[in-house]
Amino acid sequence: MKKIIYILSFMAIGILSSCTKDFEEINTNPAQFLTPDAEPVFSSTVKRTADLMGNNNVDFLWEYTHIINKSGRYNGGNDSYWQQTYVEVLGNLKQLRELYKNNPGYANRIQIINIWECYVYAMMVGTYGPVPYSAALEMTPSVRYDDENSIYTSLLARLKAASDAIVLTGDKFNPDILYGGDLTKWKKFANSFRLRLALTVRSNIPAAQETIKEVMANEAMLISADADNAKVVYSAAEGSESPYFIKLLKNVTNPDQMPKMSDYAMLYFRPYKDPRMQAYFEAVAPANQFVILDTLSSTADDTLRVVNYKIPYMGNAKSTFNIPTWNLPGLSPFNGANVNSYSNVQAPVLAAAHPFMLMDYAEVCFMKAEAKELGLGGLKTAEQYYLDGINANFTFWGLSNAAAAYTAGNGIKWNTEGKGYNNFWSLVNSDIPQNNMAKIWVQRWLNYYPDGAYEAWTLQRRTNNLKLVPHTNPASAVLNNPFQEIPDRWEYPVIAERNIEAYREALTILGSPQDSPEKALKFATPYVHRNWSLAQPVFDARFEQKWFGNTIQDLTAAGVSYTIVNKFVKI
Repeated sequence: MKKIIYILSFMAIGILSSCTKDFEEINTNPAQFLTPDAEPVFSSTVKRTADLMGNNNVDFLWEYTHIINKSGRYNGGNDSYWQQTYVEVLGNLKQLRELYKNNPGYANRIQIINIWECYVYAMMVGTYGPVPYSAALEMTPSVRYDDENSIYTSLLARLKAASDAIVLTGDKFNPDILYGGDLTKWKKFANSFRLRLALTVRSNIPAAQETIKEVMANEAMLISADADNAKVVYSAAEGSESPYFIKLLKNVTNPDQMPKMSDYAMLYFRPYKDPRMQAYFEAVAPANQFVILDTLSSTADDTLRVVNYKIPYMGNAKSTFNIPTWNLPGLSPFNGANVNSYSNVQAPVLAAAHPFMLMDYAEVCFMKAEAKELGLGGLKTAEQYYLDGINANFTFWGLSNAAAAYTAGNGIKWNTEGKGYNNFWSLVNSDIPQNNMAKIWVQRWLNYYPDGAYEAWTLQRRTNNLKLVPHTNPASAVLNNPFQEIPDRWEYPVIAERNIEAYREALTILGSPQDSPEKALKFATPYVHRNWSLAQPVFDARFEQKWFGNTIQDLTAAGVSYTIVNKFVKI
């Protein structure tokens, strides 16, 4: 990892291009290198992109996925992300492009710069909606915003042009911290990313379907194995650590801050016997395990036994606060639990050397399954692509031997429906319909653990596939309601309002009179926000019961200690 340390030493170049409407404050540094070495600057932008994404996951986006809980709240973004992305990533990329675009010895590297720029802009438009794009980074007092459709259309065209222009025998980045100079893998990444974007926007940009057909007609140039995965590698060396390690272990040691399994993810893990619960999350230490109340039958007689016993895993609820209109009793199934009673993410995820995954083979399989199901190409059946995705994900987590049993279960098996569990309020459940597209989306969602939180958020906004619970104790500054759902977008940073004319124009393009996190972007599936105050919840603890089986003998066979609270004859 000496190369990464070398790369980081060049971060001070920090080419400060501006598109934040406050260019006087972050104008170009007159003392900067006029012709920086392309390799360390480009590598620093790739690493910085992953850093920012990892930081966003911890602070905001893990909550949106409903797989990981950290604080429980749906916080709506931070101002620094906008400026850091435009200045520290996009500004550097533009400067490199301008410096080397006429140098024939950098032809391939210019195309790779274009691919990365498209990747970063896609996250910006998918996070905020209209953003500065065509006029971004111009040194003018006012930088206009582009609408979502025009940005996505441009990105799809640029990615195709960049992939087509890469010559496999030509120049390459050295070092290349993403693909080690493998130009074929850069072409595969660009095309796989085209497929991701085209599937995201095909409803609001019909021409994107042609992109899907074109990409699916040349599957060999898509990510086709884990060896093609796009990931940024970190190390334990000072300055090269994973953002998760820095934010959660190096600078924070409070166990209350450790990210936990969500109770919503547990609703999908348990009824479908999904072994990824153990791969993704740690068992709770025996002393802190959650004690549940359960009723078990007996194979020896017709009696039922009400028993207490501990369970090794528990998901943390988004919120356990009751909305006043619900009139529920004061205790919930989570009563008596403490922060250590919930399952932490597996320790390797928080390790200093945890690589950050930008796109993997399993995701591409699920995207191909969706494309095939839509009738937009593919050599295999949609079912086979779907199974390929599950097998790839299971293999990645060391679970290849468990995939066959998992995919044979109802709700996971093609053309079947599955019965899940209710959450503890009985407001949502994890039933999986017979609809095969829903199955593809569920598996793609589960595959985004832990790094793909932004894409999981995008997938949910596009499909509205998961029926998510609200947070019932939001910060008072967020909403006037006693509940909050996942944001549709992030609000613009405060610095954007300094250029009031462009800011107002951006809201007009967005189609909103105010800068609201509840304004759906154009690719999103419209849905009606539910008034959760009118819901009629009842407590349901079944998602945590029958952990070791249905009988007292199952409990004994598992070697679990238990206490009999009551015993009675079945009627």
